[in-house]
Order: sequence, then structure tokens, then C-alpha cells
Amino acid sequence: MDLLQDRSEAKALEQVCKIIGHEVAVLSAYSKSDLEKYCKYISSINTDNDKPTSKIPLCIHLSAHGNTEGVGFGSDFLKWEDLFETMKPLFTEIQYEGKVILSISSCQAGNQDLSRIISQERKYNHDISPPNYILVTADPEGVSWDDALVSWTLFYHKIAGATLDRVTMQRTLDTVKSAVGTDLKYFRWTPEKKRYRRYTGKP
Repeated sequence: MDLLQDRSEAKALEQVCKIIGHEVAVLSAYSKSDLEKYCKYISSINTDNDKPTSKIPLCIHLSAHGNTEGVGFGSDFLKWEDLFETMKPLFTEIQYEGKVILSISSCQAGNQDLSRIISQERKYNHDISPPNYILVTADPEGVSWDDALVSWTLFYHKIAGATLDRVTMQRTLDTVKSAVGTDLKYFRWTPEKKRYRRYTGKP
């Protein structure tokens, strides 16, 4: 129905992020196999031929229907463990010099288990390279398409050209909460602790 009714967060975000100054590509996954293929493709990114911009953050934005158990792609529903396995190339094969942000725009994604799974895997598998940040929509009752779109637009606008340190990211989430009312939550990887720390935007 989203496809038939042209209800796409990706299309709108693509246009507005280009205006902001981000480089954007949209890949539409209609199944688990599609997502697996795209994650493998994204993981092959190489900055050797683009040194001037090699420190720019790589933002992987996942927009899908979901609930506390996981997210859906067409008729395929992936629980968080399945999502980790499907996206594993992004955590093991990617060679990128800048920070990596994984955004999950989905109802009840605030209950995601991906950060815990990645932290656990990292204890035993040092080939795991956790994303620097996992960003999620965290409203307990879910988030509407329009609120999600405006919230992510503001988020990507505020981080354009910014140093993505803890204070900047927290202030950005606070700005989104104050302006739109949407709860965005981050999970920030701390190498010294080898785990994720969380923060939810405050008004």
C-alpha cells in the first residue's frame, strides 16, 4: 500500500538531503534477499579514490515498518538477530575512514536489540566493526510518516558538516524533540567500554 499510495520517506529525504548538501543514493529493498544484496554492496565502499571527502560520515538510513520484535521488508519479517545476520557485511567487511551511522526509522525501533547483539558479537569476534552510532525513532506508540520525515530532515540538516561527538549529537536530538516532538534515540559506541551508551532527545 505504501508503494501504491506513494508514501515514501526515502523519496522525500533524498531530495531534501541533496538540498542540504549530502550525497544520497536510494536502494529499495522489497525482501530479505534484497537487503542482503544491498548491504553487501554498501560494504564494498572504498574511499581510496576520494581522499578529500574520506572523513565524511557514512549514513545508512533504514526506513521500514516494524515493531518491538524487528522490521519488515515486503512479506519478510526480520527479527533483530536476523537483521544483524542480514546486515553483517556492514559490520565486518566495510572499510571506511569516516564515522558510520546506522539510522532505523521504524515504529518502536527504540526497543531494537541490534546494539546489544553487536556488543555481544564484538566480545568474541574482533572482525566486528560496530557503527559509531545507531539512531532510532523511539516514540513508545510509534511515529507517523510525516513526523518521522520532518524529524530526520532536521537531524540530517543539523549534522551536516558537524563534528559528530557526544555533545553535538545530544544537542541535535534535543533540537528534534523540541521542534517536532519526536523521540530520537542514539546508541553511541564507546571503544574503551566496548559497548553502546544511549541517549534520548529532551525538550
